[in-house]
Amino acid sequence: MFLNTPYYIKEEAFSKSFCEGVITQGDNQEKTEAVIADGDNNNRKSNITWLKNDNLTEQLTLIVNEVNTNTDWNFLLTEFEPLQYSVYNIDDYYDWHIDSHSRTYDNGLIRKLSFTLFLNEDYEGGDFRICEPHPNPDKTTQQLFKPKTGSMVFFPSHKWHKVDKVTSGVRKTLVGWIVGTPFV
Repeated sequence: MFLNTPYYIKEEAFSKSFCEGVITQGDNQEKTEAVIADGDNNNRKSNITWLKNDNLTEQLTLIVNEVNTNTDWNFLLTEFEPLQYSVYNIDDYYDWHIDSHSRTYDNGLIRKLSFTLFLNEDYEGGDFRICEPHPNPDKTTQQLFKPKTGSMVFFPSHKWHKVDKVTSGVRKTLVGWIVGTPFV
């Protein structure tokens, strides 16, 4: 699938105080070690919890719809999956992966659009990378991001991406996926 806009960054999507509220909610919940549904769990080291907050989802929906239209992706999106609050401590990472699964869900839907909301910036390492593969390795491109607090990166769920190892501090993000019917 060719897209004129392979990813999109929205700076200052949310205020610092909004992000602090998400951090408070996430930090007050029990976290578990992250696992990979379709893949090698050695590719990932972080802790997560799931946030269920209708107000948060409503606010995210406005931005998701705006980005989906402004990028000309125009994906037919149905609903959010539960939101993942992710904590990366020193030496935590998430190696190259895609967010799509190998099969549709039981309801026939697939992950179509992924996003990360960056909740803090007081850490080192932990950069976000996205890759545009090409059969000719010389034409493969990688983009590296360390967005500021409140910024978001959006991308189709089938795009390769990773989180570099955190070298100091603690990286906190809110990750989300929006599902829809399979592409035809």
